[in-house]
Amino acid sequence: MLAQAEVVFKYLLKIGARKEDAEDIVQETIVTTMECLTTIQPEYLRAWLFKVALNRYYTLYNKQQRMTYWGEEELERVSSALADGEQSYLQKEHNERLYETLQGLQPMFQQLLLMKYDMEFSYKEIATVLAVSEAHVKTYLQRARATFKKRWEETEHGSSF
Repeated sequence: MLAQAEVVFKYLLKIGARKEDAEDIVQETIVTTMECLTTIQPEYLRAWLFKVALNRYYTLYNKQQRMTYWGEEELERVSSALADGEQSYLQKEHNERLYETLQGLQPMFQQLLLMKYDMEFSYKEIATVLAVSEAHVKTYLQRARATFKKRWEETEHGSSF
């Protein structure tokens, strides 16, 4: 469970939680999980942890602040990890474009793309966390990918002028 808690912590940071808030949310989530452990089926533990943590996060932040993903610290860490200076610059530029494109999507699409491609959730896990059917997840994820691709291509063409 501690490994899953670390994944939840990282996810909270990616969606914009401050480090201190993420630590508090994870701690509260672990306590709640321990209290309810006998009622949680093992295959749903990961989704349950995320659902509890997300509910606490949404309670903590208002609607406008809660959907900020991949902040400057995240982008800086990724780009500084690259050794080569030019490659580092290109990677940072790419990440900034990725961040801007993601920010241009509606919050549900942002969350779906992060859960599927960054957190590597299954359709079933996403459906459990978001309290929707797997069919809805697949449909919304397809729309999210199409919208992301369209906006990505728009920024690509816009930056070449």
